[in-house]
Amino acid sequence: MIDLQKLTAVELFSGAGGLSIGLERAGFQVVLANEIEPDSAKSFALNHPHSKVICNDIHAIDFQQELQNLSISHIDLVSGGPPCQGFSTVGSKNEKDPRNSLFYEYLRAVNEIKPNYIIFENVAGFSTMYNGSAIQELDAMGYCTISSILEASDFGLPQMRKRTIVVGWKKTLNSVKLPTPTHLKADNLFNIPKKLTLMAAISDLPALIANDSKDYYLQAPQNEYQHKLRNEARELTEHNSSNYGDKMLKILSLIPKGGTVNDLPKKLRPKKYFSNTYARLLADQPTPTITRNFGTPSSSRCVHPFQNRALSTREGARLQGFPDTYFFYGSKTSKNLQIGNAVPPIFGEVIAKEIIKSMSIQKALSKTPERMLSKVK
Repeated sequence: MIDLQKLTAVELFSGAGGLSIGLERAGFQVVLANEIEPDSAKSFALNHPHSKVICNDIHAIDFQQELQNLSISHIDLVSGGPPCQGFSTVGSKNEKDPRNSLFYEYLRAVNEIKPNYIIFENVAGFSTMYNGSAIQELDAMGYCTISSILEASDFGLPQMRKRTIVVGWKKTLNSVKLPTPTHLKADNLFNIPKKLTLMAAISDLPALIANDSKDYYLQAPQNEYQHKLRNEARELTEHNSSNYGDKMLKILSLIPKGGTVNDLPKKLRPKKYFSNTYARLLADQPTPTITRNFGTPSSSRCVHPFQNRALSTREGARLQGFPDTYFFYGSKTSKNLQIGNAVPPIFGEVIAKEIIKSMSIQKALSKTPERMLSKVK
């Protein structure tokens, strides 16, 4: 049921709903979401029962008609990030890559919906390419914008994850600021928290061996982050490990603290490999960016710092900031893909809060007598 008293948002390329978690924590209600992958759309629907989810290619969606069907005449915010694979740091960065046409579909949706505010997010590599074009297009559509590359660990996520963020607002509205970091690398004079580490996120989860799963917590939450993500869950879910053969078990047992494939005997190394594969995570640091293959030891650094296995599905979800009560639909591979591809909820939360701050200022200004405004000017 739509709460007409809440701020409304439309989420594009929603995935399993990471960004929407943050928007809702800040005070928005996501009334409409679009996602083409069936498992991701199902996960979104399971966790956002008051949102209409359209599982379809965005090219085929008439957003004006969809909102009319919901009897909604105004949307406060459109958010999302098209999966522009051509912008990734390992991609060709080809602006004409057909996969990047989704960027223009995002702009079409904004033009149809005409929200007061927009949030656009994408990989860090996006900032050197279509970012300029995005600003030009949004300017022509009547929006002011501000953009930057934000680092998730600066805001309390136990993972290093950079994303290009563009925030826009109608030119008739008060400007919006980007959020300032809340977590730093080291102790400081201003009592700002340090960055969260891997074990700060997962130390309450029980140990696993190969082909194992546990449905209970090791201990009570050890810090505020664990308490928040436990979300009063009584039973642990998705804490599982893959089944490894004898060779893989041997490889995992030989990876030293912080080690990589280069620390293995040559006879156990693959013929071709990247230097950060078969790599053990460091317990006392935020993790590197986790990928959709975080449950596979041969993928980018994802081996548990003490146990001879890759990360469990729940550990991956913890590192992205999904609460333990969040349900993922599909196979283990599909769930890991949804988690690894997600936008961490913290981005949605801190950015949406800045938008709401701006809206509060706008509301206050609208109530200020004209003679007072002239004095302010």
